[in-house]
Amino acid sequence: MIPVGFMFIQCKQGLQEEIVQKAKGVQSVAYAYKLDKAYDIVVKIESNSVQEFASAISKMRVINGILNTDTMIGFKES
Repeated sequence: MIPVGFMFIQCKQGLQEEIVQKAKGVQSVAYAYKLDKAYDIVVKIESNSVQEFASAISKMRVINGILNTDTMIGFKES
């Protein structure tokens, strides 16, 4: 089973683009897009192991300007 997750991010005003670019540099991030409602950004994380997935989540959470995250995790068949 391959871990797959979506991280919904609330960030400081004016930092959406900077955070999207930093997120795209994190290993296992499949994509990052700006949003326009309750959350500012959505990031999809796909990895080959739970350890790699957890590492990506940890790296995302320390990006400067992120105020809050909500992560939904699932698993898909390899």
